[in-house]
Amino acid sequence: MRLTWPLMGSFVVWMCALCGTATASCDSTCGRGGSGECAEITAPIYHAEEPTDDAYYFTRLLRLALDLTADEYGGYCLKPPAVYFSDDRLKASLQQGQVDVIWLVTDKASEREMHAIHVPLLGELNHYRMLLIRRGDESKFAAVQTLEDLQGLTGGMNAQWVDANIMAENGLPYVAVTGYDKLFRMLAAGRFDYFSRGIHQITSELYFYPELDLAIEPHILLKYPSYTYFFVRRDDQPLAERLALGLARAQQTGQFAALYQSIPRFQWAEQQLNSEQRKVIELERDWAEATP
Repeated sequence: MRLTWPLMGSFVVWMCALCGTATASCDSTCGRGGSGECAEITAPIYHAEEPTDDAYYFTRLLRLALDLTADEYGGYCLKPPAVYFSDDRLKASLQQGQVDVIWLVTDKASEREMHAIHVPLLGELNHYRMLLIRRGDESKFAAVQTLEDLQGLTGGMNAQWVDANIMAENGLPYVAVTGYDKLFRMLAAGRFDYFSRGIHQITSELYFYPELDLAIEPHILLKYPSYTYFFVRRDDQPLAERLALGLARAQQTGQFAALYQSIPRFQWAEQQLNSEQRKVIELERDWAEATP
């Protein structure tokens, strides 16, 4: 159940640490020109310096792909948009030209409306989810062994996420919410029984909300096909080609794997996948194109 990327040794880890934090230099005249010029690229890199935030990894991977293609495409300036966007607003901002590249879990609509770079950014790790529950509710989940058992409990989910559709397809009752932070507080308040979270995210989220007395359910893993990709506008072929080339080079050199393996919460997630104490419950996903 693990990613198969090999660790290429301490030298590659050292190299990746350098390229992961580097920012190509550009001056105030940076624009959106072609090869040989400095491209201004807007991406949702909010909180990118915080190791517990998803943007920490994805921003470094984006910079790595851009760094490895600087000879062909020139320098770049990577900056956040002037306004904070999330979920559907972030997708719309990409299509409207306010943002140049985003990362998200793919689905049919996203593939149709935007240009996906079909390199899974989290490998197989994105297939697995754990349940965030209220501390003290562990006994409520102890007898859950099958999908039918889990259908007797109620989850919470952001209505704009792909995962909400998957819960519905599998007959899992859930409370639909627009937003993110409120889901944790609603769970703590007893509005639903669990919040399904990516295995690579859940430890950080416990850190974010220590006052809510939440816990990671210790026995269950959910599994279904899920891939996180970089997306650009459908008409932005140059950036799509640059990212595809940069990611391919990062895979070939081992820098992609080294960056991934340098993230402590990813290391923890891999350890959990090797644990024999967890029951894997597989969910159906009604989309043949869910696998690349």
